[in-house]
Amino acid sequence: MTTPTKTSNLTPEASAAIARETGEPAVLAEIRARAARLAAELPLPDPHEERPWKYFDPRTLELDGADPAAPPAAATAADLAERFSLRGRQYAGVAIDANGRVVSLEGTDPSVGVFALHAPDVPADLAAAYATTVPAERSRLSALHYAFARGGIAVRTAANAEPSAPVRIARWYEGRGALFAPHTLIVTGPNSRLSVIEDCRSAGDRVLVLPAVEILPGPGSEVRYTVLHRWGADTWVVGEQRTVTERDSTLVSLAIATGGRLVKMHIESALTGRGSSSELYALTFGDDHEHVDFYTLQDHIGADTRSDLLFKSALKDSARAVYYGLTRVGLGAKNADANQENRNLLLSKTAKADSDPQLEILTNNVIRASHGATAGPVDEEQLFYLQSRGLSRQAAEELLIWAFLGEVLDRLPDERLRAEIEDILQAKLGR
Repeated sequence: MTTPTKTSNLTPEASAAIARETGEPAVLAEIRARAARLAAELPLPDPHEERPWKYFDPRTLELDGADPAAPPAAATAADLAERFSLRGRQYAGVAIDANGRVVSLEGTDPSVGVFALHAPDVPADLAAAYATTVPAERSRLSALHYAFARGGIAVRTAANAEPSAPVRIARWYEGRGALFAPHTLIVTGPNSRLSVIEDCRSAGDRVLVLPAVEILPGPGSEVRYTVLHRWGADTWVVGEQRTVTERDSTLVSLAIATGGRLVKMHIESALTGRGSSSELYALTFGDDHEHVDFYTLQDHIGADTRSDLLFKSALKDSARAVYYGLTRVGLGAKNADANQENRNLLLSKTAKADSDPQLEILTNNVIRASHGATAGPVDEEQLFYLQSRGLSRQAAEELLIWAFLGEVLDRLPDERLRAEIEDILQAKLGR
């Protein structure tokens, strides 16, 4: 393992300053202080020893120069509501985080609570759930997240809640050399339904973001979590998302990555509750020198659990997509049904995709455990067929690209949001 280097800004004193600024409850301040100590002791992940890090060396993050004490953003809450197209739409709740400060919180549905996680008045049950799903001990980067977390958002539903609209979280970061560590906590009551859309953006300066997402669906509940990685060109993102399911609960998770110098996310579903399920979907469109790197774990622990995964990437220029995923079926996961697919479309000779889906099956009593991966250019036979029907080569290629993207885009929970994403993809296609 690599040895942690000394940092000029990422100190316990800087961590404690954030605790004083936020006025967070004692339980969160204690987690922060402990994480700051761990960050000084734990090593960075070693790409030579830890498979999920094979294609990215975290030493390139330049932690020595990262500054967690960024000032408030220049943009106001009103500016950001306009920039994120939040006006004129119906949401069960809206939260805006600007440079680690929750500058706006709104709720319109009484069955849904939206809270500033690091505020003094955060509900005690949410404070108790914090850091239980993604622990600080995982690595130095996990510890740094908790040491410098702020701007956290918690969303909670009552039992049997079925809000008719999603909760929208908007995050905006700016400031050269700044470090941000946003935290999202989603907790649902039994037999409830909740959709959360998290939209993440930044300015063009070099920014480091260490996010964490914890999702705790209650028994019989369903959580639909959509995250949009629309980062600036020099933003580096390394984060974690982990869900722990209870009996008969469902997670549907969708990640769209259309910007950022680096987006590296570890996404895990621990299927502990009997009859619970996880659906993980992701779509990447990379250009220039963007690097998008996903590690996934579909961990079947309870009986009668189900998981499905479809990650797709379209890459041009010198962009690179990395996918390493593990489907693990434990001894107690009888009648597990698991599927894992990674598909990559290479739109230039210099684009690159690395794919490695894996299975680990510890019981013979399995309904299905399948995986597959592909990487290659647009199919020439399909192009020929469309051209024989009168389309130009460019029109035929574009039609096939959109068909490839559409399988994931169709899962977006908001039509106007889909139109925004399609505009971004169209600009990246350059057609």
